[in-house]
Amino acid sequence: MKKQSPPSLSNPEIRLPAASASRATRLADLLPQLSETQWLPADQLRVLQQRALDDILRHAWRTVPFYRDWLAAAGYAPDASITRAQFEALPVLTRQAVQTAGEQLCSQNLSPEHGATYKVQTSGSTGSAVKLRGTGITHLFWLAATLRDHQWHQRDLRGRMAVIRWFDGDKFMDANAPPSGNWGPPAALLFETGPSAALNIRHSTATQAEWLARFDPDYLLTHPSQAAALAEYFIKNGLRLNRLREVRTIGESLTGQVRELCTTAWDATVSDVYSCEEAGYVALQCGDHHNYHIQSENVLLEIVDEAGQPCAPGQPGWVLITTLRNYATPLIRYELGDHAELGEPCPCGRGLPVIRRILGRSRNRLIMPDGESCFPYLGDREEYRAITTAIRKFQFVQRSVEEIELKLVLSEPLDESQERKKGSVTTDNHMH
Repeated sequence: MKKQSPPSLSNPEIRLPAASASRATRLADLLPQLSETQWLPADQLRVLQQRALDDILRHAWRTVPFYRDWLAAAGYAPDASITRAQFEALPVLTRQAVQTAGEQLCSQNLSPEHGATYKVQTSGSTGSAVKLRGTGITHLFWLAATLRDHQWHQRDLRGRMAVIRWFDGDKFMDANAPPSGNWGPPAALLFETGPSAALNIRHSTATQAEWLARFDPDYLLTHPSQAAALAEYFIKNGLRLNRLREVRTIGESLTGQVRELCTTAWDATVSDVYSCEEAGYVALQCGDHHNYHIQSENVLLEIVDEAGQPCAPGQPGWVLITTLRNYATPLIRYELGDHAELGEPCPCGRGLPVIRRILGRSRNRLIMPDGESCFPYLGDREEYRAITTAIRKFQFVQRSVEEIELKLVLSEPLDESQERKKGSVTTDNHMH
Protein backbone atom coordinates (compact mmCIF):
# COMPACT_ATOMS: atom_id res chain seq x y z
CA MET A 1 0.00 0.00 0.00
CA LYS A 2 1.37 3.38 -0.97
CA LYS A 3 2.06 5.92 1.72
CA GLN A 4 -0.83 8.36 1.94
CA SER A 5 -0.90 11.97 3.00
CA PRO A 6 -2.55 12.37 6.42
CA PRO A 7 -5.98 14.00 6.48
CA SER A 8 -6.17 17.57 7.67
CA LEU A 9 -8.16 17.23 10.88
CA SER A 10 -7.59 20.02 13.37
CA ASN A 11 -10.21 18.59 15.73
CA PRO A 12 -9.94 14.79 15.48
CA GLU A 13 -12.67 12.75 17.12
CA ILE A 14 -14.64 9.55 16.73
CA ARG A 15 -18.37 10.18 16.35
CA LEU A 16 -20.14 7.17 17.80
CA PRO A 17 -23.29 6.14 15.91
CA ALA A 18 -26.66 6.07 17.65
CA ALA A 19 -27.44 2.90 19.57
CA SER A 20 -30.87 2.78 17.92
CA ALA A 21 -29.33 2.24 14.46
CA SER A 22 -28.86 -1.25 13.06
CA ARG A 23 -25.55 -3.01 13.56
CA ALA A 24 -24.77 -2.75 9.84
CA THR A 25 -25.58 0.97 9.80
CA ARG A 26 -23.42 1.64 12.84
CA LEU A 27 -20.55 -0.32 11.34
CA ALA A 28 -20.86 1.48 8.00
CA ASP A 29 -20.75 4.80 9.86
CA LEU A 30 -17.67 3.95 11.92
CA LEU A 31 -15.48 2.42 9.18
CA PRO A 32 -14.89 5.63 7.14
CA GLN A 33 -13.85 7.42 10.33
CA LEU A 34 -11.25 4.76 11.08
CA SER A 35 -10.05 4.97 7.48
CA GLU A 36 -9.21 8.61 8.19
CA THR A 37 -7.86 8.36 11.72
CA GLN A 38 -5.33 5.64 10.80
CA TRP A 39 -3.44 8.21 8.71
CA LEU A 40 -3.43 10.94 11.37
CA PRO A 41 0.01 12.13 12.49
CA ALA A 42 1.06 10.86 15.90
CA ASP A 43 0.38 14.17 17.63
CA GLN A 44 -3.20 14.31 16.34
CA LEU A 45 -3.79 10.72 17.39
CA ARG A 46 -2.64 11.65 20.88
CA VAL A 47 -5.23 14.46 20.93
CA LEU A 48 -7.94 11.96 19.98
CA GLN A 49 -6.78 9.53 22.66
CA GLN A 50 -6.55 12.24 25.30
CA ARG A 51 -10.19 13.17 24.83
CA ALA A 52 -11.30 9.56 24.99
CA LEU A 53 -9.10 8.97 28.05
CA ASP A 54 -10.44 12.00 29.93
CA ASP A 55 -14.02 10.95 29.17
CA ILE A 56 -13.63 7.39 30.44
CA LEU A 57 -11.68 8.46 33.53
CA ARG A 58 -14.47 10.87 34.49
CA HIS A 59 -17.05 8.15 33.85
CA ALA A 60 -15.09 5.70 36.00
CA TRP A 61 -14.74 8.27 38.78
CA ARG A 62 -18.47 8.99 38.82
CA THR A 63 -20.03 5.58 38.25
CA VAL A 64 -17.59 2.77 39.11
CA PRO A 65 -17.25 2.09 42.88
CA PHE A 66 -13.78 0.55 42.61
CA TYR A 67 -12.30 3.56 40.82
CA ARG A 68 -13.66 6.17 43.21
CA ASP A 69 -11.17 5.08 45.86
CA TRP A 70 -8.49 3.91 43.42
CA LEU A 71 -8.33 7.21 41.52
CA ALA A 72 -8.78 9.36 44.62
CA ALA A 73 -5.83 7.67 46.30
CA ALA A 74 -3.71 8.58 43.27
CA GLY A 75 -4.72 12.25 43.49
CA TYR A 76 -6.88 12.25 40.35
CA ALA A 77 -8.97 15.38 39.76
CA PRO A 78 -11.97 14.80 37.45
CA ASP A 79 -12.42 18.50 36.67
CA ALA A 80 -9.17 18.71 34.65
CA SER A 81 -7.56 16.84 31.79
CA ILE A 82 -5.08 14.31 33.12
CA THR A 83 -1.45 14.91 32.16
CA ARG A 84 0.83 12.15 30.91
CA ALA A 85 2.87 12.26 34.12
CA GLN A 86 -0.28 12.01 36.25
CA PHE A 87 -1.58 9.12 34.17
CA GLU A 88 1.71 7.20 34.38
CA ALA A 89 1.65 7.71 38.16
CA LEU A 90 -1.65 5.83 38.46
CA PRO A 91 -1.20 2.34 39.94
CA VAL A 92 -1.15 -0.69 37.67
CA LEU A 93 -4.38 -2.69 37.66
CA THR A 94 -3.53 -6.37 38.10
CA ARG A 95 -5.56 -9.43 37.17
CA GLN A 96 -5.86 -10.27 40.84
CA ALA A 97 -7.29 -6.79 41.53
CA VAL A 98 -9.88 -7.28 38.75
CA GLN A 99 -10.83 -10.69 40.13
CA THR A 100 -11.14 -9.37 43.67
CA ALA A 101 -13.12 -6.26 42.67
CA GLY A 102 -15.76 -8.26 40.81
CA GLU A 103 -18.96 -6.24 40.35
CA GLN A 104 -17.33 -3.23 42.01
CA LEU A 105 -15.44 -2.72 38.74
CA CYS A 106 -18.69 -2.38 36.76
CA SER A 107 -20.41 0.93 36.07
CA GLN A 108 -23.55 1.66 38.10
CA ASN A 109 -24.83 4.20 35.61
CA LEU A 110 -24.25 3.21 31.99
CA SER A 111 -25.82 5.38 29.29
CA PRO A 112 -28.16 3.56 26.86
CA GLU A 113 -26.05 4.94 23.97
CA HIS A 114 -23.52 2.21 24.69
CA GLY A 115 -26.03 -0.50 23.85
CA ALA A 116 -26.72 -3.78 25.58
CA THR A 117 -24.09 -5.30 27.86
CA TYR A 118 -22.78 -8.85 27.69
CA LYS A 119 -20.51 -11.02 29.82
CA VAL A 120 -16.84 -11.46 28.94
CA GLN A 121 -14.56 -14.10 30.42
CA THR A 122 -10.94 -14.62 29.47
CA SER A 123 -9.67 -18.06 28.50
CA GLY A 124 -7.24 -18.22 31.42
CA SER A 125 -4.31 -19.01 29.13
CA THR A 126 -2.10 -17.02 31.51
CA GLY A 127 -3.28 -19.17 34.41
CA SER A 128 -5.60 -16.49 35.80
CA ALA A 129 -9.03 -15.90 34.22
CA VAL A 130 -11.01 -12.68 34.69
CA LYS A 131 -14.66 -11.75 34.18
CA LEU A 132 -16.07 -8.42 33.05
CA ARG A 133 -18.74 -6.89 30.81
CA GLY A 134 -18.70 -5.52 27.29
CA THR A 135 -21.16 -3.23 25.50
CA GLY A 136 -22.59 -2.73 22.07
CA ILE A 137 -19.93 -0.09 21.45
CA THR A 138 -17.03 -2.34 22.42
CA HIS A 139 -18.41 -5.06 20.13
CA LEU A 140 -18.79 -2.50 17.33
CA PHE A 141 -15.10 -1.58 17.56
CA TRP A 142 -14.22 -5.29 17.51
CA LEU A 143 -16.20 -5.72 14.27
CA ALA A 144 -14.71 -2.57 12.73
CA ALA A 145 -11.15 -3.73 13.51
CA THR A 146 -11.88 -7.05 11.80
CA LEU A 147 -12.93 -5.24 8.63
CA ARG A 148 -9.92 -2.94 8.91
CA ASP A 149 -7.75 -6.07 8.99
CA HIS A 150 -9.46 -7.40 5.84
CA GLN A 151 -8.87 -4.06 4.12
CA TRP A 152 -5.23 -3.79 5.12
CA HIS A 153 -4.48 -7.27 3.75
CA GLN A 154 -6.64 -6.76 0.66
CA ARG A 155 -8.48 -10.05 1.11
CA ASP A 156 -10.88 -11.22 -1.55
CA LEU A 157 -14.11 -11.51 0.42
CA ARG A 158 -15.48 -13.79 -2.30
CA GLY A 159 -12.91 -16.42 -1.32
CA ARG A 160 -13.38 -19.42 0.96
CA MET A 161 -12.67 -18.90 4.68
CA ALA A 162 -11.75 -21.78 7.02
CA VAL A 163 -11.57 -21.39 10.80
CA ILE A 164 -9.97 -23.85 13.22
CA ARG A 165 -9.98 -22.59 16.78
CA TRP A 166 -11.29 -23.10 20.28
CA PHE A 167 -15.09 -23.15 20.57
CA ASP A 168 -17.25 -23.81 23.61
CA GLY A 169 -18.56 -27.30 24.17
CA ASP A 170 -19.42 -29.32 21.08
CA LYS A 171 -19.78 -26.32 18.77
CA PHE A 172 -18.37 -27.05 15.28
CA MET A 173 -17.44 -30.60 16.24
CA ASP A 174 -19.12 -32.09 13.14
CA ALA A 175 -16.31 -32.41 10.59
CA ASN A 176 -18.85 -33.34 7.90
CA ALA A 177 -21.16 -30.34 8.35
CA PRO A 178 -21.76 -28.29 5.17
CA PRO A 179 -20.08 -24.86 4.95
CA SER A 180 -21.92 -21.65 5.68
CA GLY A 181 -23.11 -19.51 2.81
CA ASN A 182 -20.97 -16.53 3.87
CA TRP A 183 -18.25 -15.34 6.24
CA GLY A 184 -20.75 -14.15 8.82
CA PRO A 185 -20.38 -10.85 10.70
CA PRO A 186 -18.82 -8.45 10.24
CA ALA A 187 -17.94 -9.02 6.57
CA ALA A 188 -21.35 -10.35 5.55
CA LEU A 189 -23.09 -7.39 7.21
CA LEU A 190 -21.77 -5.04 4.53
CA PHE A 191 -20.43 -7.19 1.68
CA GLU A 192 -21.15 -10.25 -0.38
CA THR A 193 -18.74 -12.98 0.64
CA GLY A 194 -17.79 -16.49 -0.28
CA PRO A 195 -18.53 -19.52 1.94
CA SER A 196 -16.93 -20.22 5.30
CA ALA A 197 -16.50 -23.31 7.44
CA ALA A 198 -15.41 -23.78 11.05
CA LEU A 199 -14.01 -26.75 12.96
CA ASN A 200 -13.43 -27.12 16.68
CA ILE A 201 -9.75 -27.42 17.51
CA ARG A 202 -10.54 -30.41 19.72
CA HIS A 203 -10.24 -32.62 16.63
CA SER A 204 -6.93 -34.34 15.92
CA THR A 205 -4.49 -32.71 13.53
CA ALA A 206 -5.16 -35.54 11.02
CA THR A 207 -8.91 -34.86 11.06
CA GLN A 208 -8.29 -31.13 10.68
CA ALA A 209 -6.00 -31.77 7.70
CA GLU A 210 -8.60 -33.99 6.00
CA TRP A 211 -11.29 -31.39 6.64
CA LEU A 212 -9.12 -28.62 5.18
CA ALA A 213 -8.32 -30.66 2.08
CA ARG A 214 -12.04 -31.22 1.45
CA PHE A 215 -12.99 -27.58 1.92
CA ASP A 216 -9.90 -26.24 0.07
CA PRO A 217 -9.98 -22.68 1.50
CA ASP A 218 -8.40 -19.47 0.27
CA TYR A 219 -7.88 -18.32 3.86
CA LEU A 220 -7.28 -20.15 7.13
CA LEU A 221 -7.77 -18.61 10.56
CA THR A 222 -6.20 -20.52 13.46
CA HIS A 223 -3.70 -20.35 16.33
CA PRO A 224 0.02 -20.22 15.46
CA SER A 225 0.78 -23.50 17.22
CA GLN A 226 -1.99 -25.26 15.30
CA ALA A 227 -0.88 -23.68 12.02
CA ALA A 228 2.59 -25.11 12.68
CA ALA A 229 1.20 -28.56 13.53
CA LEU A 230 -0.92 -28.59 10.37
CA ALA A 231 1.92 -27.36 8.17
CA GLU A 232 4.22 -30.06 9.51
CA TYR A 233 1.52 -32.69 8.91
CA PHE A 234 1.00 -31.55 5.32
CA ILE A 235 4.75 -31.55 4.64
CA LYS A 236 5.28 -34.95 6.26
CA ASN A 237 2.41 -36.56 4.33
CA GLY A 238 3.03 -34.84 0.99
CA LEU A 239 -0.34 -33.07 1.04
CA ARG A 240 -1.23 -29.69 -0.46
CA LEU A 241 -3.89 -27.01 -0.32
CA ASN A 242 -4.18 -25.67 -3.84
CA ARG A 243 -6.14 -22.48 -3.10
CA LEU A 244 -4.68 -21.36 0.23
CA ARG A 245 -3.15 -17.90 -0.04
CA GLU A 246 -3.05 -16.64 3.57
CA VAL A 247 -2.97 -18.01 7.11
CA ARG A 248 -4.42 -15.65 9.70
CA THR A 249 -3.12 -16.31 13.22
CA ILE A 250 -4.66 -15.34 16.56
CA GLY A 251 -4.31 -15.89 20.29
CA GLU A 252 -0.59 -16.66 20.62
CA SER A 253 2.83 -15.25 19.80
CA LEU A 254 3.72 -15.77 16.15
CA THR A 255 7.30 -16.83 15.39
CA GLY A 256 9.34 -16.69 12.21
CA GLN A 257 9.44 -20.47 12.25
CA VAL A 258 5.64 -20.65 11.89
CA ARG A 259 5.78 -18.23 8.97
CA GLU A 260 8.42 -20.39 7.28
CA LEU A 261 6.42 -23.59 7.82
CA CYS A 262 3.30 -22.06 6.26
CA THR A 263 5.31 -20.85 3.28
CA THR A 264 6.93 -24.28 2.83
CA ALA A 265 3.70 -26.26 3.22
CA TRP A 266 1.30 -24.06 1.29
CA ASP A 267 3.22 -21.13 -0.22
CA ALA A 268 0.94 -18.96 1.91
CA THR A 269 1.61 -15.63 3.59
CA VAL A 270 0.90 -15.25 7.31
CA SER A 271 -0.79 -12.29 8.98
CA ASP A 272 -1.20 -11.94 12.71
CA VAL A 273 -3.41 -10.03 15.13
CA TYR A 274 -2.84 -9.17 18.78
CA SER A 275 -6.11 -9.35 20.67
CA CYS A 276 -7.54 -10.18 24.06
CA GLU A 277 -10.99 -10.88 25.44
CA GLU A 278 -10.72 -7.86 27.75
CA ALA A 279 -10.25 -5.27 24.98
CA GLY A 280 -10.78 -6.87 21.58
CA TYR A 281 -8.14 -6.04 18.97
CA VAL A 282 -5.07 -4.47 20.55
CA ALA A 283 -2.89 -4.37 17.39
CA LEU A 284 -3.10 -5.55 13.78
CA GLN A 285 -0.23 -6.57 11.55
CA CYS A 286 0.43 -4.02 8.83
CA GLY A 287 -0.59 -5.11 5.35
CA ASP A 288 2.86 -4.22 3.99
CA HIS A 289 5.22 -5.02 6.87
CA HIS A 290 5.52 -7.32 9.88
CA ASN A 291 4.94 -4.40 12.25
CA TYR A 292 1.83 -4.38 14.44
CA HIS A 293 -0.22 -1.17 14.50
CA ILE A 294 -1.79 -0.41 17.89
CA GLN A 295 -5.54 0.23 17.56
CA SER A 296 -5.30 3.62 19.20
CA GLU A 297 -8.92 4.57 18.57
CA ASN A 298 -9.98 1.77 20.91
CA VAL A 299 -7.13 1.20 23.36
CA LEU A 300 -4.28 3.15 24.93
CA LEU A 301 -1.24 0.87 25.19
CA GLU A 302 1.88 1.30 27.31
CA ILE A 303 4.99 -0.85 27.56
CA VAL A 304 6.81 -0.41 30.87
CA ASP A 305 9.88 -1.91 32.53
CA GLU A 306 10.06 -3.65 35.92
CA ALA A 307 10.18 -0.27 37.64
CA GLY A 308 7.04 0.88 35.84
CA GLN A 309 8.90 3.33 33.61
CA PRO A 310 8.05 3.68 29.88
CA CYS A 311 10.20 1.53 27.60
CA ALA A 312 11.97 2.98 24.58
CA PRO A 313 11.44 1.38 21.14
CA GLY A 314 13.23 -1.97 21.02
CA GLN A 315 13.25 -2.36 24.81
CA PRO A 316 11.08 -5.29 26.01
CA GLY A 317 8.59 -4.58 28.75
CA TRP A 318 5.20 -5.37 30.26
CA VAL A 319 2.07 -4.48 28.29
CA LEU A 320 -0.49 -2.22 30.01
CA ILE A 321 -3.76 -1.32 28.33
CA THR A 322 -6.48 1.22 29.01
CA THR A 323 -9.77 0.50 27.29
CA LEU A 324 -11.17 3.69 25.81
CA ARG A 325 -14.61 2.44 24.70
CA ASN A 326 -15.75 0.01 27.39
CA TYR A 327 -17.85 2.05 29.79
CA ALA A 328 -19.40 -1.05 31.39
CA THR A 329 -16.12 -2.32 32.88
CA PRO A 330 -13.35 0.22 32.30
CA LEU A 331 -9.82 -1.15 32.55
CA ILE A 332 -7.27 1.53 33.41
CA ARG A 333 -3.55 0.69 33.15
CA TYR A 334 -4.46 -2.99 33.19
CA GLU A 335 -1.56 -5.46 33.19
CA LEU A 336 -2.33 -7.83 30.34
CA GLY A 337 0.37 -10.33 31.27
CA ASP A 338 2.36 -10.05 28.03
CA HIS A 339 5.80 -8.79 27.06
CA ALA A 340 6.29 -6.74 23.90
CA GLU A 341 8.55 -4.16 22.23
CA LEU A 342 7.54 -0.84 20.73
CA GLY A 343 8.88 -0.01 17.29
CA GLU A 344 9.71 3.03 15.21
CA PRO A 345 7.01 4.55 12.93
CA CYS A 346 6.00 2.17 10.14
CA PRO A 347 7.14 2.94 6.57
CA CYS A 348 3.52 2.51 5.43
CA GLY A 349 2.82 6.04 6.68
CA ARG A 350 0.09 5.28 9.19
CA GLY A 351 0.30 7.31 12.36
CA LEU A 352 -0.87 4.42 14.52
CA PRO A 353 1.94 3.47 16.96
CA VAL A 354 3.94 0.34 16.27
CA ILE A 355 4.67 -2.82 18.23
CA ARG A 356 7.74 -4.45 16.72
CA ARG A 357 7.57 -7.75 18.57
CA ILE A 358 5.11 -9.53 20.85
CA LEU A 359 7.13 -11.74 23.17
CA GLY A 360 4.45 -13.22 25.41
CA ARG A 361 1.34 -15.30 24.94
CA SER A 362 2.22 -18.75 23.70
CA ARG A 363 -0.24 -21.48 24.55
CA ASN A 364 1.13 -24.77 25.73
CA ARG A 365 0.38 -28.01 23.88
CA LEU A 366 -0.14 -31.38 25.48
CA ILE A 367 1.91 -34.36 24.30
CA MET A 368 -0.29 -37.44 23.86
CA PRO A 369 0.86 -41.10 24.27
CA ASP A 370 1.10 -41.53 20.48
CA GLY A 371 3.50 -38.56 20.26
CA GLU A 372 0.99 -36.16 18.73
CA SER A 373 0.56 -32.77 20.36
CA CYS A 374 -2.88 -31.30 20.92
CA PHE A 375 -4.40 -28.01 21.95
CA PRO A 376 -5.32 -27.94 25.69
CA TYR A 377 -9.07 -27.69 26.09
CA LEU A 378 -10.59 -27.51 29.53
CA GLY A 379 -13.07 -24.71 30.08
CA ASP A 380 -16.32 -26.54 29.26
CA ARG A 381 -15.66 -29.65 31.37
CA GLU A 382 -18.35 -30.18 34.02
CA GLU A 383 -15.71 -30.97 36.66
CA TYR A 384 -13.89 -27.72 35.95
CA ARG A 385 -17.03 -25.55 35.93
CA ALA A 386 -17.92 -26.92 39.38
CA ILE A 387 -14.83 -25.33 40.95
CA THR A 388 -14.08 -22.40 38.61
CA THR A 389 -15.73 -19.72 40.79
CA ALA A 390 -13.12 -20.32 43.50
CA ILE A 391 -10.08 -20.38 41.18
CA ARG A 392 -7.75 -17.36 41.14
CA LYS A 393 -4.80 -19.00 39.37
CA PHE A 394 -4.11 -22.41 37.93
CA GLN A 395 -1.24 -24.31 36.38
CA PHE A 396 -1.03 -27.67 34.63
CA VAL A 397 2.29 -29.53 34.71
CA GLN A 398 2.65 -32.49 32.37
CA ARG A 399 4.90 -34.86 34.33
CA SER A 400 4.70 -37.59 31.66
CA VAL A 401 2.40 -38.63 28.82
CA GLU A 402 0.22 -40.33 31.44
CA GLU A 403 0.34 -37.82 34.29
CA ILE A 404 -0.79 -34.19 34.51
CA GLU A 405 -0.60 -32.26 37.78
CA LEU A 406 -3.09 -29.46 38.49
CA LYS A 407 -2.03 -26.62 40.81
CA LEU A 408 -4.67 -24.18 42.06
CA VAL A 409 -4.68 -20.89 43.94
CA LEU A 410 -8.14 -20.54 45.47
CA SER A 411 -10.06 -17.61 46.92
CA GLU A 412 -11.93 -19.92 49.29
CA PRO A 413 -11.68 -23.56 50.43
CA LEU A 414 -13.42 -26.16 48.27
CA ASP A 415 -16.35 -27.99 49.77
CA GLU A 416 -16.58 -31.79 49.71
CA SER A 417 -18.44 -31.89 46.40
CA GLN A 418 -15.95 -29.55 44.71
CA GLU A 419 -13.03 -31.61 46.03
CA ARG A 420 -14.50 -34.67 44.32
CA LYS A 421 -14.89 -32.72 41.06
CA LYS A 422 -11.30 -31.47 41.32
CA GLY A 423 -10.13 -35.06 41.62
CA SER A 424 -11.96 -35.94 38.41
CA VAL A 425 -10.16 -33.15 36.55
CA THR A 426 -6.71 -34.18 37.70
CA THR A 427 -7.06 -37.85 36.85
CA ASP A 428 -8.08 -37.29 33.22
CA ASN A 429 -5.17 -36.78 30.79
CA HIS A 430 -7.39 -36.20 27.74
CA MET A 431 -8.13 -32.50 28.25
CA HIS A 432 -8.26 -31.40 24.63
